[in-house]
Amino acid sequence: MNGSGRDLAARVLLVLALIGSVVMLFDRPFGVAPPAFVAALVGAAISGKNRRLGLATTMIVTVCFVIGASIAVWNSRALY
Repeated sequence: MNGSGRDLAARVLLVLALIGSVVMLFDRPFGVAPPAFVAALVGAAISGKNRRLGLATTMIVTVCFVIGASIAVWNSRALY
């Protein structure tokens, strides 16, 4: 893959991770967290120009996981 293809693939993975983090807030955080974390970490690893975006996405996924799990426990919903 050339540089632009890698960056495009990284952006797609990072966007998928962000979508997963929004889903974690509302539905089953332990079921959505592993794919979102993997997508964020792989996207950050293969990205050349988007390193900061990868770091921000990883942090957002982590925070949404903690908040989503807390909300699920508070409302007695399923965690996974």
